[in-house]
Amino acid sequence: MMSKRATLRLLLAHLAAGILLVVTMAAVPTTAADFDAGYIAYQKGDFEDAAKEWLALAKEGHMKAQYNVGILFDQGKGVVRDRAEAVRWWRRSAESGFQMAQHNLANAYISGDGVEQNYADAIKWLERASKAGLNRSRYTLGKMYLYGLGVAKDAKRAVDLFKDAAEAGLDKAQYNLAKAYRDGDGTKQDDILSVKWFRRAAEQGYAKAQSHLATRYVRGQGIESDLVEAFKWATLAARQGHQRAQENVIALITRLTPEQRVDAKQRISKFRPKQESR
Repeated sequence: MMSKRATLRLLLAHLAAGILLVVTMAAVPTTAADFDAGYIAYQKGDFEDAAKEWLALAKEGHMKAQYNVGILFDQGKGVVRDRAEAVRWWRRSAESGFQMAQHNLANAYISGDGVEQNYADAIKWLERASKAGLNRSRYTLGKMYLYGLGVAKDAKRAVDLFKDAAEAGLDKAQYNLAKAYRDGDGTKQDDILSVKWFRRAAEQGYAKAQSHLATRYVRGQGIESDLVEAFKWATLAARQGHQRAQENVIALITRLTPEQRVDAKQRISKFRPKQESR
């Protein structure tokens, strides 16, 4: 059985990064102009100017500016890096109802970085952001239920959350939903649905899903066996550094005919990730 420490490391490795800036603000013209000026400065690398613009708005209570100020403190751009200060600004934004700040605050409670680790508080903020429709929070909340962190383990609840986020296009959720169908964990085992969701994530360029999809093609599990497709997906994952996929590429190449190798090479060259909406 996985230790709690190992489980936490695995969860943190799967968490969506909390470094996304808000780029627009729907507000009165002057406020929006100041917010936009901060974003333009940030894009130019003028982080001190960005901090000046956003901090002024944040102190006035603008939740999106508060969120962005948190990002600056988290990254140490335009200000001295201070994770606790980042959390303080995310909390103010979260309490005003901004979902992205709620998500980042939850992640801070999970990691214990900048605030004392508290899974129960993480669950509280993830629930709020999830109910407001933030898919990365639904995914992370699903992980919490899957591992039983801050809540009783509930694989079915985890699958429901993964499904919501997966249907909205989140690749990590699609991958985890595929594994649930593969293993029958929290849902009825279904190889066909497992392949469907591995494919959705793989087509977005998600390496782990590409590697698993390759394995499905090798085994003919949930789909007709196809070594050319298996080689294609394993190669795409291997190019992203996926170790098992790299091993599978070596094993598969010897099983392909010269004609199949040419076919596989053409399929690989034509692949373009199909980013789904978030």
